[in-house]
Formats: sequence, C-alpha cells, structure tokens
Amino acid sequence: MKMLWLMNYTGLEQLVIIATIIFLTILLAEIFDCTKVFIIATIIFLTILLAEIFDCTKVFSTRDYSHLNYGYEEHNGPITWKNTFPNSRGKCQSPINITSKNVVCVPAETFKPIKFSSEYYDLPVSTIIMNDGHTLVLYNCWNRNASPKICGGPLKETYRFDSLRFRWGPGEEEGSEHLIDSRRYAMEVQAIHVKDGKKYSYLNEAACDKAVMIISYLFEITPVDNPYLDPLLANLKDIQMPCTQFVIQAFPLSWLVLPFTSKYYFYCGSLTFPPCTENVEWLIQSEPMSVSARQMQKFRKLCSLHGPMENNCRPVQELHGRDLYFYD
Repeated sequence: MKMLWLMNYTGLEQLVIIATIIFLTILLAEIFDCTKVFIIATIIFLTILLAEIFDCTKVFSTRDYSHLNYGYEEHNGPITWKNTFPNSRGKCQSPINITSKNVVCVPAETFKPIKFSSEYYDLPVSTIIMNDGHTLVLYNCWNRNASPKICGGPLKETYRFDSLRFRWGPGEEEGSEHLIDSRRYAMEVQAIHVKDGKKYSYLNEAACDKAVMIISYLFEITPVDNPYLDPLLANLKDIQMPCTQFVIQAFPLSWLVLPFTSKYYFYCGSLTFPPCTENVEWLIQSEPMSVSARQMQKFRKLCSLHGPMENNCRPVQELHGRDLYFYD
C-alpha cells in the first residue's frame, strides 16, 4: 500500500490531512457506535501512512544542502566559496578540463569491466524530483536492499545509487561542469553513488569517509528532443519554486544513467558544490548524450533561492598534477 500522493504536499499540509483523517474517524465512530473498530483501523492506517512517508522522505533530510549559504550569482558564486568553505581551496577539486593528451590509457583487457546491476533497468517504486534551491535533484525509492549498484573497473568497492543532480548554464555551450579537451557541453547529469552497506546523515559525511563516487554524463545540443527526458521535463512546472518536491511517474534509471563498460575517464576529485569535500571518485562518460535547445529552456525556468536558475555549474579547477585515466 503506497501513499505517494501525500508526498506532493508540504509537511504542514501532511499534518492537516492526517489530523483530518483522525477527526473524521472519531466522528464516524460516534455516529456508528463502533469506536474500538474505527480506532484500531485508524492506528493501522496511520502506521502504514507514516511508514511510507518516512521511507520515501528520509532521503531529503540526509542529502539536502539548501541550508548552506551559497549560490551561483556574483555575490555568492564559486569565486566567493573559498572564503566560506575551506575545502574549496584544496588541491583535488572538481570539476576539471580533461585533456586527452594527458590521460593514461588503460586497455580493456587489463581490467575487470564495470558492472551495472539489473536494478538500473528496473522500474523503481517511485521517482521524486526536487528543486533544492540550487539545482534539480532526482531521487528514487526502491524496495529494501534492491537499489542499483555498480562495481568493477577502477572501483575498489561496490557503490549504490543515491541521486541525480543536473547542471546547466545560460547557453547551449556552457552548461556542463566538466570539459573534454576544453569543450563545454549544454548540460551535465551527475549520478551520485555511495558505498554499499554504509549509512550517512549527509553526503558530505560520506565524502569525508571516501565513500562517494559520481558518474557524469555530458549532454550536447541536437535538433531533436531526447524522449527519455520527457517524464522529467513534463513535471518541472510543479517544482518551479525553490525547496519544492513532486512525485512523478517512475521510469527506469537507465534512461538517464546509461550503463557502459568502456570509453570513460576516471580521476579523484571533490564535490562540485559546497562544502566541496574531496576524496570523491569520478567516472566521466566520454560519449555525449542528446538534449534539444527547447528542452534546455525548460530547465532554466526553475527558480533558485536567489532568482532564476540560469546557471548552476562550477568553473573548472586546477589539476595540480593529478592522474587521469581513460578506460578504453
């Protein structure tokens, strides 16, 4: 029994709905003189209801960074982060410009291929999108112990899927955070993963524990719409304002997190948003996906905490001698 419709209301509205249910139950119990039956039924119903709420909303309390005082405007943008977030001054920051001539090529026959679990192709229990005031975030709810996992390649651990974050800019050629041979793409979708079997209160806590891995997909402009983005774009109007969330029709994660086994870059960096914690492993898919200019305009209609969300990407950071690998 799923009560996902309740997720489309604010916390106060949820309490009002629950209080109304309790009131009506007591009223009906008085009318029909069957108080005990109604009370027991109400307790069972509310238990299921609250279990569903906390099962699907716990992700927000552990991954929401909207309380941090930062943005992408001149007065609070990336150039100012170093004054507030010491980690952003580190030597292993992300994103970076990946130059092909400086990477170490790793032949396919010398490493264990990356393996995406079958859950990437399965339909999740529910899909929730959120405007956290800085970017668009997508969460999935899965049956227990059934979340998508990835291992192999340069990864020494197994990682489970956490969320998707979307990055874009004001134009069609300035939205991605990572660059390949100095080329910037229209959008970048970052699939955040954490070490399987670990539980953290915040993503920053996981990064401090060297437990975060992010897969990055770059999107280039094409004349035709990408149909796999439609379920997401059709509901952006419901989260146009910051700090709002909405349950949308679920779809397989593989529509946006396309599994691959080769042709990707690997390096060690950081979170690209405050507090910019390091010890994050990055996989960058070298083959871009598609998005149309019309679709990009819909992303830019979202509002941030400081105005229109026209730009939410951090400029590239110095490499500082780090090793870059290309798994061929």
